[in-house]
Amino acid sequence: MTMFGAVSAAFTGLRAHSDAVQTISDNIVNMGTPGYKTGDMRFKEIISEVARDKSRTEQTHMGTAPVFQMFIDRQGSIEFTNRSLDVAIQGEGFLVSNTSVDGSGATELTRNGQISTLNVNTGTADELYLTDVKGNFLQGWPTDDTGAFVTGSSVSSLQSMRVDSGAFSISAKATSTALTQVNLDAESATGDTFTADIRAFDEGGTEHNVRFTYTKTATLNQWNMVATVDNGTISTAQPITLVFDDAGALTSPTSQTLDFTYTNTGGGTASIAFDLSTMSQFSGGNIILDLQSDGAANGLLDSIAFGANGEVIGNFSNGASRNIFKVPLATVQEPNELALRFNTHYAATDRSGDIELLEADLTGRGTFVPSSLEMSTTDLGQEMAKLIAAQQSFSSNGQSLRLINEMTRTAIDLKRQNLSSLDRGLRAAEIPRD
Repeated sequence: MTMFGAVSAAFTGLRAHSDAVQTISDNIVNMGTPGYKTGDMRFKEIISEVARDKSRTEQTHMGTAPVFQMFIDRQGSIEFTNRSLDVAIQGEGFLVSNTSVDGSGATELTRNGQISTLNVNTGTADELYLTDVKGNFLQGWPTDDTGAFVTGSSVSSLQSMRVDSGAFSISAKATSTALTQVNLDAESATGDTFTADIRAFDEGGTEHNVRFTYTKTATLNQWNMVATVDNGTISTAQPITLVFDDAGALTSPTSQTLDFTYTNTGGGTASIAFDLSTMSQFSGGNIILDLQSDGAANGLLDSIAFGANGEVIGNFSNGASRNIFKVPLATVQEPNELALRFNTHYAATDRSGDIELLEADLTGRGTFVPSSLEMSTTDLGQEMAKLIAAQQSFSSNGQSLRLINEMTRTAIDLKRQNLSSLDRGLRAAEIPRD
C-alpha cells in the first residue's frame, strides 16, 4: 500500500500539473481576446479512507486532483475601438445571447462585446441579426409602436435583434413648424432683394422647397416677405411686412403661419408655423444664420449604434434616429460558478444562481461603454511565473516516478536473489519436494 500510495501521488501530480500548464497556455493564447477571463488551476488532496474496525479508520494520501477555477468577476481594462457595433461593460453584468434565432436554443452569457451581423434566410427573405463572436444571436428588449421599451425580468422577455432595412421604418411626417434666422442688411437700398430656402415635407413624405424673398421697402426698418413653394400654392395673404426697431431686432410679426396646398399626388395640405423671432437687421450684409424645419420623408433602417444605457439606436435613411432595442444587463449571484461554454461564453448553473435582467440606467451595478471593448484579464508576468512553478512541480513528480521505478526494480532483484539462494540451499540439503 505504501508503494502504491507513492506511485499514485507522483502520477496524479504529473496529471494535475500537466492540466495546469494547459490552463496557463490557454490564458496566454487569449491575452488579446476581448472579454476573456483568466482561469487558474488549483489543487486538492485525494484521501483514501479504510475502516480497520468499527471504531477506527485509516486515511492514506493518494495524491493530488486538479480543480479549474475561473475568475469571471474580474474587471478587464476598457479600450476605445471607434467601431459602432462594439460595446463593453464596466462593472457587473453580461450580454445575453441565444444559440437559435427564435430564442429556443441555449442561453449563454458573455462579456465579449465584438458584435457583428448575420444573414438568416427565412425561406421568403433574408433577415439581418446581431450576433456575437461565437455566432450566437444577441438578445434584447424590443420597442412597441410608440418607441417605448417592452422590458421584462426573465430571459423569455428578450428576442433576437433584427436590424435589416425591412425590420423598421419611419413613416413620413408633414412639416408643421420651422425656424428662419436671417439677418437682413440694414444698409440695403429700396428694392434690394434677398432669398432664403427652407425644406418642407408634405404628408406623403415628398420634400418641397419653400423660398422666402425679402424686399427692402421705402419705409425705414421695413421689409416685405413673400413665400413660394414648388409643386404647391400658399393661400395666406402676402406680402408680409417685417418691422425692425432701431436696434435691429424684429418687432412684428415674430411668428407667421402659412397655409400650403401641395399639388403633387398625395401631398395634401399643411399649416406651417414659422418662428421669425430671431431675425435681425444689422449692417454687414444679408446672412442666413439658421434654417430649421421638422417633418421627414419615409425612412428605412440604415445603420445602428449602441447607447450608454444599452439602447440600440437605429439611424434611418431620412436622417431620423430612434431607439429600436435595449440590451439588458444580465447578472447572477455567483458569476465564478458559471459553466464555461466557450472561451468567453458561460451558462447559468445551480451554483451560480438564476439570470437576473437589469436596465443599466436603473441600476448602479454596471454600465455599457459604446464603441469600446473590455480586454482580457490575463497578465503575462503572472502566467510566466505560474508556468515556471508548474514545470518545476511536473519535473519533481517525474523524478519521483523514476525513483519509485528504481526502488521497485531493486526490490524485485533482491527478491529474486533471495529466492535463488533459497533454492540452492534446498538442493544442497536434498530436501525432497512435493
